[in-house]
Amino acid sequence: GVLFLLSAVAADIVVLSGEEGTGSASCSRVCSGTTGRKTTDWTNIGNAGVMLDVDISGCGFVKIPTITTSIEGSSNSGSRLWEVKGSSAFYGATKNTFRIYINSVYAAHASQYSWNMQWIAVGFTC
Repeated sequence: GVLFLLSAVAADIVVLSGEEGTGSASCSRVCSGTTGRKTTDWTNIGNAGVMLDVDISGCGFVKIPTITTSIEGSSNSGSRLWEVKGSSAFYGATKNTFRIYINSVYAAHASQYSWNMQWIAVGFTC
């Protein structure tokens, strides 16, 4: 037979400040994700660009976390990914979601070149 041993490892996660204050160190969590190269649902906002609501509810935060974002896509030179403006600016963050606006692009272009948002959130679960 095979014996599996599992052990808990204490993590050193320190949150110095937060939108809604801090919580217990034992409840701190780092949670990350991507909206997916093939599954990101960009929405056109007229001729201005696109927006995307990012769901982070699976992280289980009880307060608004600190969020860092980055955009990723195909390496094809036609993607114009290096010209993106707005990928690190997000709006309306809650414990469950946040919104990104990308300037001067259409949803079809973003989808064609597999643009997706990658994110890391640090917050509290209790």
